Amino acid sequence: MSLFHFLIISEMLFINIYVSYMCSKKKKSPLVTWTILIIFTVILFALLRPITNNIPNYGNGNGLLVVIGFLYIFPLKYLYDQPVKYTLTIMCSSWIYTMFAFLLSLRVGYFLPPAQLNLSVLLTQTIFYVVTLPYFMRFIRQKFIYILQNVEKQALNILLLLSFLWFIFIVLLNYVFIEDSTPSLEFIVISILAGNAILSYKLFFSLVSVNKKAKNLSEKAKQDPLTKLKNREALYEDALQRIRKNKPFKIIFMDLDEFKDVNDRFGHAAGDDYLIEFSSTVKKTLNINDVLYRMSGDEFVIIYDSKNIDSFCRQLESLEFTNRSFDMPFRGLSLGYASFPSDGDNLSDLLYFADLNMYQKKKEKHRNIIPPN
Repeated sequence: MSLFHFLIISEMLFINIYVSYMCSKKKKSPLVTWTILIIFTVILFALLRPITNNIPNYGNGNGLLVVIGFLYIFPLKYLYDQPVKYTLTIMCSSWIYTMFAFLLSLRVGYFLPPAQLNLSVLLTQTIFYVVTLPYFMRFIRQKFIYILQNVEKQALNILLLLSFLWFIFIVLLNYVFIEDSTPSLEFIVISILAGNAILSYKLFFSLVSVNKKAKNLSEKAKQDPLTKLKNREALYEDALQRIRKNKPFKIIFMDLDEFKDVNDRFGHAAGDDYLIEFSSTVKKTLNINDVLYRMSGDEFVIIYDSKNIDSFCRQLESLEFTNRSFDMPFRGLSLGYASFPSDGDNLSDLLYFADLNMYQKKKEKHRNIIPPN
């Protein structure tokens, strides 16, 4: 093993070990971890020295010796507190990067004098690492570690297999470039490439499925389970978007009249049906859906973006329907509204003023009721 060849392998090893160190949960202190890794590397090189002399075509750049790097799984299993699958996924992903750097550097080396091949590969590989390693490590810290920490078990299995096959593919592709390839070897390389494509789509499908489930859960968290309207959380989110865009809108706060009497006389099942019927009638009659919210109990809110607010409020106040299940006519509602930005620059203030206006109208309504003789 020449000095330049030794340095090429050492560069690849150091980067792979460093990436594994950055991505893994350590059991030992940094001093103990690196001491053990250095001792293992020295022993490994000492054992490989006599073996490499007996390997046919060793040193021609075919890259087969790189698979010996998987022997590091033994010290890493001892040093890191994580499943073996996790460690292997990190190793495969890191080896893909370093093997690609070697393959590219070797291609560049063939444009230069053959006598200086190893020196050319070393210089090209070093320049490649100097230029790309900061970006690769940024990806590791910001993206890859996040993926490993949050990936589901099934997706991790696919990611491990995909990473391993991509690594093997790059090794064999380099071997095909260097050695006289056979049809069987070319068939294996093509088959691995096809397998990688299938696994990539399978992993993508798995991630999309997880994202879809998360989206559905998020939507359910923003939905009132009884009326299927958006809830308070969704209201805050939608209103905040309009406030950030400085888009004028109005908050209409509604309270159903005599709803307590509905519950007391007909029962809570009738009260629930009454609320469902009200929600459905408002959406259907006034042609609104995504801007109607149930706050709690018999309190509802509408985000209104148009200008004819008074006309719209009169339509709400004249709303009529009869609940068929309990033969119960709608008993009306009281409402008040507040405008952004004139009445407030945040939702809390807008809700406060809209509720206050609604309460004043409710008082006036009760004051105008003529008591029976």
